[in-house]
Amino acid sequence: MLINNWYVAATSADITDTPFGVRMLGLDFVLYREPDGTVRCMTDVCCHRGGALHRGQVKGGCIACPYHGWEFNGSGQCTKIPAMGDDVVPPKRARIDTYPVQEKYGLVWAFLGDDEEANRPSIPDWFEPFINSPDWRVVRYNYVWTDTNWVRLGENSVDTSHPSFVHKAFGNRLSPKANIVPITETQYGATLTRERAAPPLANKSGAIAKILPKDRKTTRVTIQWSMVGLTEMLYQEMTSEITQVLFSARTPVDEYNTRSFGFQARNFLMEPEYDADRLKGLFAAIEEDHNIVRFVKPKLTPKSTTEEFLIEADGMELTFRRKVQEWARTRGVIDGERLAEELKHQVQVLASPTRKADPKGWVHRAVPRLDVPADIRAAE
Repeated sequence: MLINNWYVAATSADITDTPFGVRMLGLDFVLYREPDGTVRCMTDVCCHRGGALHRGQVKGGCIACPYHGWEFNGSGQCTKIPAMGDDVVPPKRARIDTYPVQEKYGLVWAFLGDDEEANRPSIPDWFEPFINSPDWRVVRYNYVWTDTNWVRLGENSVDTSHPSFVHKAFGNRLSPKANIVPITETQYGATLTRERAAPPLANKSGAIAKILPKDRKTTRVTIQWSMVGLTEMLYQEMTSEITQVLFSARTPVDEYNTRSFGFQARNFLMEPEYDADRLKGLFAAIEEDHNIVRFVKPKLTPKSTTEEFLIEADGMELTFRRKVQEWARTRGVIDGERLAEELKHQVQVLASPTRKADPKGWVHRAVPRLDVPADIRAAE
């Protein structure tokens, strides 16, 4: 699981003055909102006796552990130890890791890693033109991909060949041959545009089946994705006037489960009463993907491309794998196997920017990281 990346932890509406617990990258975090509206994200484990902070309460700008009442401010420093009395200033070592936060698109993004601010990539602005535009109707959604590794899910989402066989509503088995098109790489991802034969109108259901022309010949799809936030934008041009845009950000819960947060924007059937119909179609497609990817073997992507028979049409998936490797090599990746073993006996937390700037005197150990060049050499 990649570190030094922005991940969506929750929606903005989820975060109030009541602690909110969330699991990301196989670790537990707590978020809360201070009286001035600032959102804080920190490890969920108290450095005293391991209490779960998300079960505590917010007091002013601090979060209080439910076990012994220790209070930690937004920087992670303990400001009060009730058992020592109000006159005692807690020692510096009584602190926990905290992580930078941004709110964008009504989502709370946490930077999970220790990179200083100058080295943190920007969250993609792709959805800005749609989120508040009167020309687009936007609905939100989230989904938990159980038993699904985030890399396997990413490979599926950029795969432009599988819709012919997986998706009933917009697939077309009558014309499954892939049209090989150029892939344009970006700093952290890639994009491509592909035109293909439109599926039979009989495949469609609901309100959209009534507005699509019967003689529709082709559809045009543009995919762009970025490793930053594990984000993806999908432009589906069903006709020159009928378009929908899907934006999603994916957060690994752990190595085998993934949570996605997203939006669907449409320039047709703009009335709110059509929202349920559009979401029904969206979730049908998501579940079709889920019922494929969670059964793929092995659960984790092979380290070597020779372990699968890959073809030219798999170019986008191979690009995705390479970008994952590049990120791991340059920004860091958690050693999932060691982490799972060590968590049985000791607290492990993700190193924060504060820890990197001041590395001595921490109670909790930082999670183990892979020696990336050695561990992924076979895949390069």
